[in-house]
Amino acid sequence: MYTTRVNSLRSVFEPRCPPTKRPLYAGKYFIWLTFIVLCAFPVTLLGDTITLGVNNGGNADPFAGPFPGQAGTEYQEAYASSDFSGTIAISSIDFFLLPGSQGSTLYGGTYQVSLSVITANINSLSQTDLASNIGADNTIFSTEILSGAAPNVLAFSGGPFLYDPSAGNLLLNIQVSNPTGGGNALFEDGEGDGPAGIVRYSNFYGGTTGYGLVTQFTGSSSITNLSTLDTPEPRTLMLFACGLAGLFIRRRQRV
Repeated sequence: MYTTRVNSLRSVFEPRCPPTKRPLYAGKYFIWLTFIVLCAFPVTLLGDTITLGVNNGGNADPFAGPFPGQAGTEYQEAYASSDFSGTIAISSIDFFLLPGSQGSTLYGGTYQVSLSVITANINSLSQTDLASNIGADNTIFSTEILSGAAPNVLAFSGGPFLYDPSAGNLLLNIQVSNPTGGGNALFEDGEGDGPAGIVRYSNFYGGTTGYGLVTQFTGSSSITNLSTLDTPEPRTLMLFACGLAGLFIRRRQRV
Protein backbone atom coordinates (compact mmCIF):
# COMPACT_ATOMS: atom_id res chain seq x y z
CA MET A 1 0.00 0.00 0.00
CA TYR A 2 2.75 2.45 1.02
CA THR A 3 4.94 1.45 -1.93
CA THR A 4 2.06 1.92 -4.35
CA ARG A 5 1.37 5.44 -2.98
CA VAL A 6 5.05 6.49 -3.33
CA ASN A 7 5.21 5.24 -6.88
CA SER A 8 2.01 7.13 -7.67
CA LEU A 9 3.48 10.37 -6.33
CA ARG A 10 6.65 9.83 -8.33
CA SER A 11 4.63 9.52 -11.50
CA VAL A 12 3.08 12.94 -10.81
CA PHE A 13 6.19 14.97 -9.88
CA GLU A 14 8.93 13.38 -11.96
CA PRO A 15 9.39 14.46 -15.62
CA ARG A 16 8.11 12.05 -18.24
CA CYS A 17 11.41 11.87 -20.07
CA PRO A 18 14.41 10.17 -18.44
CA PRO A 19 16.64 12.65 -16.56
CA THR A 20 19.68 11.49 -18.49
CA LYS A 21 18.06 12.56 -21.76
CA ARG A 22 17.19 16.16 -20.78
CA PRO A 23 20.75 17.63 -20.70
CA LEU A 24 21.50 16.04 -24.07
CA TYR A 25 18.18 17.34 -25.47
CA ALA A 26 18.88 20.91 -24.29
CA GLY A 27 22.51 20.70 -25.35
CA LYS A 28 21.46 19.70 -28.85
CA TYR A 29 19.58 22.97 -29.33
CA PHE A 30 22.46 24.98 -27.86
CA ILE A 31 24.88 23.39 -30.34
CA TRP A 32 22.48 24.05 -33.24
CA LEU A 33 22.08 27.69 -32.20
CA THR A 34 25.85 28.17 -32.05
CA PHE A 35 26.21 26.53 -35.46
CA ILE A 36 23.59 28.83 -37.02
CA VAL A 37 25.15 32.00 -35.55
CA LEU A 38 28.64 31.10 -36.76
CA CYS A 39 27.61 30.15 -40.28
CA ALA A 40 24.76 32.55 -41.01
CA PHE A 41 26.27 35.84 -39.86
CA PRO A 42 29.46 37.64 -40.93
CA VAL A 43 32.30 36.44 -38.76
CA THR A 44 35.62 38.22 -38.37
CA LEU A 45 38.22 35.94 -39.88
CA LEU A 46 41.25 38.09 -40.45
CA GLY A 47 42.83 40.79 -38.34
CA ASP A 48 45.82 42.87 -39.31
CA THR A 49 47.73 45.90 -38.10
CA ILE A 50 50.24 47.74 -40.26
CA THR A 51 52.35 50.70 -39.18
CA LEU A 52 53.72 52.95 -41.92
CA GLY A 53 56.42 55.59 -41.60
CA VAL A 54 59.36 56.22 -39.30
CA ASN A 55 59.81 58.67 -36.48
CA ASN A 56 62.55 61.16 -37.25
CA GLY A 57 61.09 63.94 -35.10
CA GLY A 58 57.76 65.39 -34.17
CA ASN A 59 55.54 67.40 -36.51
CA ALA A 60 52.79 69.85 -35.67
CA ASP A 61 50.68 69.27 -38.78
CA PRO A 62 47.75 69.00 -38.52
CA PHE A 63 47.04 68.43 -34.82
CA ALA A 64 48.83 71.50 -33.45
CA GLY A 65 47.32 73.93 -35.94
CA PRO A 66 48.65 75.75 -39.02
CA PHE A 67 51.84 77.70 -39.42
CA PRO A 68 51.18 81.48 -39.22
CA GLY A 69 49.73 82.73 -42.48
CA GLN A 70 48.51 79.29 -43.59
CA ALA A 71 44.84 78.34 -43.99
CA GLY A 72 45.10 75.16 -41.92
CA THR A 73 41.94 73.54 -43.25
CA GLU A 74 43.15 70.42 -45.08
CA TYR A 75 45.86 67.81 -44.60
CA GLN A 76 46.55 64.85 -46.87
CA GLU A 77 48.84 61.87 -46.65
CA ALA A 78 49.38 59.53 -49.59
CA TYR A 79 50.54 55.93 -49.09
CA ALA A 80 51.98 53.82 -51.90
CA SER A 81 50.11 50.61 -52.64
CA SER A 82 53.41 48.76 -52.22
CA ASP A 83 53.26 49.62 -48.50
CA PHE A 84 50.43 47.09 -48.12
CA SER A 85 50.71 43.32 -48.46
CA GLY A 86 47.09 42.77 -49.41
CA THR A 87 43.48 43.85 -49.09
CA ILE A 88 42.54 45.34 -45.75
CA ALA A 89 39.21 46.56 -44.33
CA ILE A 90 40.44 49.55 -42.35
CA SER A 91 38.58 50.08 -39.07
CA SER A 92 41.02 52.25 -37.13
CA ILE A 93 43.66 54.87 -37.96
CA ASP A 94 46.13 55.79 -35.19
CA PHE A 95 48.78 58.48 -34.78
CA PHE A 96 51.43 58.55 -32.06
CA LEU A 97 52.37 61.42 -29.78
CA LEU A 98 56.08 62.21 -29.87
CA PRO A 99 57.79 60.82 -26.75
CA GLY A 100 58.37 63.65 -24.31
CA SER A 101 55.36 65.62 -25.56
CA GLN A 102 53.02 64.48 -22.80
CA GLY A 103 50.96 67.38 -21.48
CA SER A 104 50.77 69.13 -24.85
CA THR A 105 47.42 70.12 -26.37
CA LEU A 106 45.52 69.56 -29.59
CA TYR A 107 44.44 72.26 -32.03
CA GLY A 108 40.73 72.54 -31.32
CA GLY A 109 38.28 71.87 -34.12
CA THR A 110 36.20 69.34 -36.03
CA TYR A 111 38.34 66.78 -37.85
CA GLN A 112 36.76 64.90 -40.72
CA VAL A 113 38.87 61.95 -41.86
CA SER A 114 38.28 60.48 -45.32
CA LEU A 115 39.90 57.73 -47.37
CA SER A 116 40.04 57.19 -51.10
CA VAL A 117 41.95 55.24 -53.74
CA ILE A 118 44.01 57.22 -56.25
CA THR A 119 45.77 56.11 -59.43
CA ALA A 120 48.18 59.06 -59.59
CA ASN A 121 51.75 58.67 -58.36
CA ILE A 122 51.96 59.77 -54.73
CA ASN A 123 54.82 62.16 -55.62
CA SER A 124 52.88 63.96 -58.35
CA LEU A 125 49.86 65.27 -56.41
CA SER A 126 49.03 68.96 -56.15
CA GLN A 127 50.19 71.00 -53.17
CA THR A 128 47.90 73.91 -54.08
CA ASP A 129 44.72 72.24 -55.34
CA LEU A 130 44.22 69.60 -52.65
CA ALA A 131 40.68 68.77 -53.76
CA SER A 132 42.02 67.52 -57.10
CA ASN A 133 44.08 64.87 -55.32
CA ILE A 134 41.07 63.07 -53.84
CA GLY A 135 39.93 59.82 -55.42
CA ALA A 136 36.48 59.21 -56.91
CA ASP A 137 35.54 56.75 -54.15
CA ASN A 138 36.30 59.21 -51.34
CA THR A 139 34.52 58.01 -48.21
CA ILE A 140 34.12 59.77 -44.88
CA PHE A 141 35.76 57.45 -42.38
CA SER A 142 35.34 59.35 -39.09
CA THR A 143 34.43 62.78 -37.75
CA GLU A 144 35.75 63.85 -34.35
CA ILE A 145 35.75 67.07 -32.32
CA LEU A 146 39.21 67.42 -30.81
CA SER A 147 40.60 69.74 -28.15
CA GLY A 148 42.47 69.67 -24.86
CA ALA A 149 45.27 67.34 -23.82
CA ALA A 150 46.82 65.22 -26.56
CA PRO A 151 46.62 61.45 -25.96
CA ASN A 152 49.60 59.15 -26.44
CA VAL A 153 47.67 57.48 -29.27
CA LEU A 154 45.23 59.58 -31.27
CA ALA A 155 42.78 57.05 -32.71
CA PHE A 156 40.08 57.51 -35.34
CA SER A 157 37.66 54.59 -35.53
CA GLY A 158 35.21 54.15 -38.39
CA GLY A 159 34.48 52.42 -41.64
CA PRO A 160 35.42 49.81 -42.35
CA PHE A 161 36.99 51.09 -45.56
CA LEU A 162 37.91 48.22 -47.83
CA TYR A 163 41.22 49.01 -49.49
CA ASP A 164 42.61 46.86 -52.30
CA PRO A 165 46.21 47.86 -53.15
CA SER A 166 45.83 46.48 -56.67
CA ALA A 167 43.35 49.30 -57.39
CA GLY A 168 45.83 52.10 -56.65
CA ASN A 169 47.43 54.12 -53.85
CA LEU A 170 45.67 55.15 -50.65
CA LEU A 171 44.95 58.80 -49.82
CA LEU A 172 44.13 59.99 -46.31
CA ASN A 173 42.38 63.36 -46.24
CA ILE A 174 41.76 65.35 -43.04
CA GLN A 175 39.58 68.45 -43.20
CA VAL A 176 39.55 70.77 -40.18
CA SER A 177 36.61 73.08 -39.55
CA ASN A 178 35.23 75.15 -36.66
CA PRO A 179 38.72 75.88 -35.28
CA THR A 180 38.95 77.01 -31.67
CA GLY A 181 42.71 77.57 -31.66
CA GLY A 182 45.42 76.47 -29.29
CA GLY A 183 47.53 73.40 -29.84
CA ASN A 184 51.20 72.53 -29.50
CA ALA A 185 51.17 68.73 -29.73
CA LEU A 186 53.84 67.04 -31.84
CA PHE A 187 53.21 63.63 -33.38
CA GLU A 188 55.73 61.15 -34.79
CA ASP A 189 56.69 62.08 -38.36
CA GLY A 190 59.28 61.38 -41.05
CA GLU A 191 60.42 65.00 -40.86
CA GLY A 192 61.79 65.06 -44.40
CA ASP A 193 63.72 61.80 -44.05
CA GLY A 194 60.81 59.41 -44.10
CA PRO A 195 60.31 56.49 -46.51
CA ALA A 196 59.50 57.13 -50.17
CA GLY A 197 56.20 55.31 -49.79
CA ILE A 198 54.58 58.16 -47.82
CA VAL A 199 54.08 61.76 -49.02
CA ARG A 200 52.09 64.57 -47.39
CA TYR A 201 50.25 67.56 -48.85
CA SER A 202 48.54 70.27 -46.83
CA ASN A 203 47.77 73.96 -46.37
CA PHE A 204 49.18 73.83 -42.84
CA TYR A 205 52.81 74.16 -43.93
CA GLY A 206 55.17 73.13 -46.74
CA GLY A 207 57.11 69.92 -47.18
CA THR A 208 55.89 66.88 -49.10
CA THR A 209 58.23 63.96 -49.90
CA GLY A 210 59.85 62.44 -46.84
CA TYR A 211 57.26 63.95 -44.55
CA GLY A 212 54.21 62.20 -43.17
CA LEU A 213 52.86 61.12 -39.82
CA VAL A 214 53.65 57.63 -38.61
CA THR A 215 50.32 55.93 -39.25
CA GLN A 216 48.93 52.68 -37.93
CA PHE A 217 46.08 51.04 -39.83
CA THR A 218 44.10 48.34 -38.08
CA GLY A 219 41.98 46.21 -40.33
CA SER A 220 39.77 43.16 -40.41
CA SER A 221 37.99 41.08 -43.00
CA SER A 222 34.71 39.18 -42.64
CA ILE A 223 32.88 36.63 -44.75
CA THR A 224 30.98 39.53 -46.31
CA ASN A 225 34.21 41.19 -47.44
CA LEU A 226 36.13 38.10 -48.43
CA SER A 227 34.31 37.90 -51.77
CA THR A 228 36.54 40.77 -52.93
CA LEU A 229 39.79 39.08 -51.97
CA ASP A 230 42.01 37.23 -54.40
CA THR A 231 42.76 34.42 -51.95
CA PRO A 232 39.65 32.55 -50.74
CA GLU A 233 41.41 30.21 -48.30
CA PRO A 234 40.00 31.73 -45.04
CA ARG A 235 36.44 31.54 -46.36
CA THR A 236 36.96 27.99 -47.59
CA LEU A 237 38.29 26.96 -44.18
CA MET A 238 35.29 28.55 -42.45
CA LEU A 239 32.81 26.73 -44.67
CA PHE A 240 34.72 23.47 -44.18
CA ALA A 241 34.58 23.97 -40.40
CA CYS A 242 30.82 24.59 -40.56
CA GLY A 243 30.43 21.40 -42.58
CA LEU A 244 32.34 19.36 -40.00
CA ALA A 245 30.27 20.91 -37.21
CA GLY A 246 27.08 19.92 -39.05
CA LEU A 247 28.25 16.31 -39.41
CA PHE A 248 29.18 16.19 -35.72
CA ILE A 249 25.77 17.48 -34.65
CA ARG A 250 24.02 15.00 -36.95
CA ARG A 251 26.03 12.16 -35.45
CA ARG A 252 25.16 13.26 -31.90
CA GLN A 253 21.47 13.31 -32.78
CA ARG A 254 21.55 9.66 -33.80
CA VAL A 255 23.16 8.58 -30.52
